[in-house]
Amino acid sequence: MPGKRNPEDKVSRLTGAVGDTLREKGYHGLGVNKIALRAGVSKPMVYEYFGNLNGLLKAYIGKKDTWLAYFESLELPEKPTTEELKNCFIRMLQDQFRYFHGDMEMQKLVLWQISEFNPLMRATCEAREREGVRLLELADGHFRKSGISLKAVMGMLVGGIYYTVLHDSAGLGTIAGIDIKNEKEFDTVLNTIAQVVEWAFQAAEFANSRKN
Repeated sequence: MPGKRNPEDKVSRLTGAVGDTLREKGYHGLGVNKIALRAGVSKPMVYEYFGNLNGLLKAYIGKKDTWLAYFESLELPEKPTTEELKNCFIRMLQDQFRYFHGDMEMQKLVLWQISEFNPLMRATCEAREREGVRLLELADGHFRKSGISLKAVMGMLVGGIYYTVLHDSAGLGTIAGIDIKNEKEFDTVLNTIAQVVEWAFQAAEFANSRKN
């Protein structure tokens, strides 16, 4: 079989089998025997390349969770303006909505993340959270004395994105009459994300102007 003796090919097939299993069976379907069988790789190879199941899952999560790479790709100057930060947050949330909606494996990972404690998922979330907080702190000067919490706004939007997509993926129908399977309504959600972030920045600016 082509590539059978190639370690990189086996590693790729094993991490790919994790993703296939997640899509079809969810995180409860993950197990060394099932993953090795699906990948067409002997079970001992899992231990040889990854040490154990957790090592394999860690490799898969590191490959799949692209948020750290996304944060690194953000093109922000060392001292961004308020406008640049606002546009960055809008773009980041809109990209998250598009990506999460289109990736079933990531949806399963987030379900796993919020359904039960797992050290691997916790470490991934904490790394992502550190980068997100770092960005939010850049906007502290605009929001600090305004009474407006950008962190709370972002938290609500991120949570809303996750729930809206997972609700749709589970086939549970609309939310507040919005059906994101409809292209026009999908775009409405994207536009609303931008509007909410815009409102938060405007509210902070207005509050600050009243104090001056």
